Amino acid sequence: MTFDYSKAQHQLDKKIKNLNKKDFLPDELVDLISNVAKIQLEAEQQAAPVMPDPASFAPAAENIQGRPLLARADFPYDHDQAVQLFTKFSDILLNLSGPIADATKFISDKIENKELDLEKVFSAYIKGDDSFFAKWGEDTPEAPRTLNFLIQSSVTPSIKVVARNIAEHLPEIEKAEEETPTSVDLEIEVSPPPARNHGHCPVCGSIPFIHVLRHKQGFRYADCSFCHTEYRVRRLACAYCDESDSKKIKFFTAEGEPGYRVEVCDSCNNYIKTIDFRELDKVSIPTLDDLESLPLDFLAVEEGYKRGTLSAWGF
Repeated sequence: MTFDYSKAQHQLDKKIKNLNKKDFLPDELVDLISNVAKIQLEAEQQAAPVMPDPASFAPAAENIQGRPLLARADFPYDHDQAVQLFTKFSDILLNLSGPIADATKFISDKIENKELDLEKVFSAYIKGDDSFFAKWGEDTPEAPRTLNFLIQSSVTPSIKVVARNIAEHLPEIEKAEEETPTSVDLEIEVSPPPARNHGHCPVCGSIPFIHVLRHKQGFRYADCSFCHTEYRVRRLACAYCDESDSKKIKFFTAEGEPGYRVEVCDSCNNYIKTIDFRELDKVSIPTLDDLESLPLDFLAVEEGYKRGTLSAWGF
């Protein structure tokens, strides 16, 4: 299926207008994320990664059992484009003020002096080596996630293109008996795929950063934190430890933030946010919904829970 970039651009413009209305979001942050998101969308259309050989994908039976089609560490990406985007995004941050500009200057100097090898940084991100980024974050304590932001933002456009290609090879899953369509199901515009029995991404194996409720019944979908594939998951199960005991899974909302809720797990003490715009006239772009629902992160942390993964922006 061809991705509709024209529609995506329209939705992005509309979403940015909504973000600008949020008083709790600093104008500088909204401007930064908006500019990066626009550049990324354009970059997706120009990305030219070498697509992986389908022969290297996990067998269908193993994928259904939980093995990703292609492990994150094996993902190709458009290296030349990533380097260009890294430079472009660095220039944007350098024109800001405060700790993030200082951190970017520090990183840029280290690269210029060859004390930081950009090739190794890209490789560390693809492999999910969080310890590598944590070490460099210690050198920029007031903005420790700056390097994460720059690298993740630069690689993501071509990673998404690769993921869409790989996702076309996902095997079909037989519907469970309880998922047999009812008269209500027949009202769904598009028949939803059966739910995966595992919370991690079936394409790359990474964990999700947010959930989305879709269709009249509120089927739950997860959005991958690495390749941004959307895939359906079970209605009640922790995204991170797979806990399915309803007594250990809780939900709560924040006043003034309709369309969002937080899902917390008392087994692993993690939380994940859920988007539910089914009864609202709102555009959903998960990476920006994540930013728009920031008050719920604060609320979850105050309750003693921690986020299971970084945001879609590396922080």
